[in-house]
Amino acid sequence: MSENSGLVFDRVAADYDRVRSSYPASLVDAACSTARLDRGSRVVEVGCGTGKLTGALVERGLHVDAVDPGAKLAEIARRRLGESLVRFHLGSFEAVELPVRAFDAVFSATAFHWVDPAVSWAKAARLLRPGGALALLTHVGDMTELDPEWLAAWREVLPEAATWVSRDAKTLWDGAEARHENVSELWSWLSKHDIARPEAAELFSAAEITAVPIDKEQTAEESLALVRTSSSYIRLDAECQRRLDQRLRAVIENAGGKVSSRTFATLVTARVRPARREPEGP
Repeated sequence: MSENSGLVFDRVAADYDRVRSSYPASLVDAACSTARLDRGSRVVEVGCGTGKLTGALVERGLHVDAVDPGAKLAEIARRRLGESLVRFHLGSFEAVELPVRAFDAVFSATAFHWVDPAVSWAKAARLLRPGGALALLTHVGDMTELDPEWLAAWREVLPEAATWVSRDAKTLWDGAEARHENVSELWSWLSKHDIARPEAAELFSAAEITAVPIDKEQTAEESLALVRTSSSYIRLDAECQRRLDQRLRAVIENAGGKVSSRTFATLVTARVRPARREPEGP
């Protein structure tokens, strides 16, 4: 992870902790069931942030090696959870040294796409014991009526937003199903990051997908608070942030002051293949 990727969230650690969503208990339970975890199982969490998923893992009696490059983010997690069941590693997943084949699962919540894909898939496979599982969680959004205006506002201040697209639920899940044989292709599709690697299909089994729909209604201020914790927003200069705030607020106010949306809390799991050559690399 670089400052231009996952570490950028450390600048807004308190706000990130306040407004970012946790994951449904049913989804965490599904991950633990798929990975065949019991109390005392040892797991890695890549990009623990402020500990939203970490806390759920600790509640289930798991021993967590939590990795994050953000000192402020990790400190919030440390204060919340203590260190009886959590061992914190301050640094990038690429750089942190962890014992090979020592873990029953590798978890990551809305973070794995920030890791260099030349490292991420192979390193996760190396850390897992035979039969261990990779469990990736995220929130993905369904298309809303406001998406065209919302994207237009972003495109006024951020050139790269010209390539952004919104997807309805059918497009989203049809695309996911078409890519499930290679977990990296599936995660690339869901995260909208170029992280697919053909070798991931040799390291992990075909992926399983579980999704929980979450409907919510937010005011302009609630929506903007969430936007302000996005990496794209954080990297804007102050003037562009001000302009975007005004533009997005106007979109919501013109729609009646509230925006309704549906997101899917999503779990992707894949089991490390039992017969494989030891992956090369760090």
